[in-house]
Amino acid sequence: MAEHPELKGMPRTIVGKQVKRLRRQGLAPGVVYGPVVDSPVPISVDAQEFDRVYQRAGSTTLVDLLVDGRTFTVFIRETERHPVTRQLLNVEFYAPDLRRPIVALVPVVGVGTLPAGVDGVVTYAKPEVEIRALPERIPHQIEIDLSLFSPERLAIHAGELPLPEGVELVTAPDDVIAVVEAGMIEAEEVAAPEAELAEEIGDRPAAVEEGAEPVEEE
Repeated sequence: MAEHPELKGMPRTIVGKQVKRLRRQGLAPGVVYGPVVDSPVPISVDAQEFDRVYQRAGSTTLVDLLVDGRTFTVFIRETERHPVTRQLLNVEFYAPDLRRPIVALVPVVGVGTLPAGVDGVVTYAKPEVEIRALPERIPHQIEIDLSLFSPERLAIHAGELPLPEGVELVTAPDDVIAVVEAGMIEAEEVAAPEAELAEEIGDRPAAVEEGAEPVEEE
């Protein structure tokens, strides 16, 4: 079993509008729920410590949440932040049954660089894909090797993604995940028309009379 990031939590009895007091103390109210929890468990977490863990775990890596001597193995399911200050307002932790597969959305991330001869920008039609696996096998992210693009291959589909062992694709295999857009042209194909254009322009008579002021292009 992989080692999980740890986050400390505290039992919470403060509810409703009174949770503002917690936020002024640098804490954020939260709740733990899921099939292995008899009833939702109100907690609070240190907002800065939470942000450090969340930066590492995101919503697809299991976290060991330590609350009053009890350990909940959870996903960070939902977060709510202030629209201006970005202060953490609320957080939800989902405690799955580790013995049963779940369906999850996992982010897709490009790694590496486009190969020579492929000029363009990679855009993601689907920045996340849906997969099914045991909670311990849910990957943090799924990586696309950008060197796999070529002049003949402008798109990568869901069915071509490299999935870890024990992970099943739920997203339709034919769905386009990433494409190279704009300017996918071989360098030599660019050079030739430019040379021809320069030669053609050089053969033309001057467009302005001798001594006339040149006109700058806007």
